[in-house]
Amino acid sequence: MNIPVVLLKNASSGHTDPYTTHLAADPSCPNVIYHPFYVPVLEHTYFTKPILTAFEPFHEESSVENATTHFPYGGLIFTSQRAVEAFAAAVAQIFSQGESNPSGNEQQILQCLKHLVIPLYAVGPATALSLDKIRAKHLPACRVLGGENTGTGEMLAGLILGDYNASHGQAMTDITSKHHGSGHKKPLLFLTGAKHRDIIPVTLQSAPIEQRIGVEELVVYASTESRSFAVDIATTFEANAAAPLRWVVIFSPTGGETLLRALGWLDDKTARIHGPDDPCWVLRNTFIASIGPTTRDYVKKKFGLEVDVCAEKPSPEGVRQGIEDFMRKRELLP
Repeated sequence: MNIPVVLLKNASSGHTDPYTTHLAADPSCPNVIYHPFYVPVLEHTYFTKPILTAFEPFHEESSVENATTHFPYGGLIFTSQRAVEAFAAAVAQIFSQGESNPSGNEQQILQCLKHLVIPLYAVGPATALSLDKIRAKHLPACRVLGGENTGTGEMLAGLILGDYNASHGQAMTDITSKHHGSGHKKPLLFLTGAKHRDIIPVTLQSAPIEQRIGVEELVVYASTESRSFAVDIATTFEANAAAPLRWVVIFSPTGGETLLRALGWLDDKTARIHGPDDPCWVLRNTFIASIGPTTRDYVKKKFGLEVDVCAEKPSPEGVRQGIEDFMRKRELLP
């Protein structure tokens, strides 16, 4: 059986998306072949200037050999590939300007980045993989932590509390200032989008005093629903309409209404899904999987949609496991 899996996200850039890799792995369901389709829901605008401003301490001539000391942050936090892409764009801008002006500050910043020794914390395997590619080229002395074992902000916050405090002993944190003496922990710089959950800064800054870690948030991108999403999702559904069944995986609340209208599930009068006895619902061949409980709860509250699967682990493995458990239970497999 060929099963289309429509993933409402951008495919990873620079490497094969983990969902493609995992869905193509040896099947745990015999006679099933998954076919991933990526339909981006969001358009992104990147802000590199705030990142470049964070590198200003590297303008000092003495900063190359003591890059870690001069850098006002003890580490960087990334919770999305978009934040990694914004960071990559800023570094690429420095690199380009350095090539055109070898005697300028840009070359010194690049040298400082190569000497910088700080942790780079990442949510999820895709974000960690993208970040590690930048690290290998421009920040070789840094280390990427998190990834597959930290698929949520809560999990990453827990890892940071353990790792960062272990590296700094019982040093105290002044969360109101970036200027620290030798007895203080530097804050972490959280590169994030204009809309984001505050679970990481709240967790780190409300920990017991001896474990508390300062966080400075830096907005490096903004996202809006893609102007072509309605056309893209309709075209994708049309291309695999003959499939006996198909899955749609939603990663955020954005685009929910457009998706449900494309499926014909939304009542025009109430902006809620049709009742369970409606033919479009009873005879459906499309099933919905949510990456996690936040998105699941939103679409239920907003549209009355009960997703078929909510991944226990927000990862390719978690999504596939949930889908296959559901199909076995419903006897949808050949």
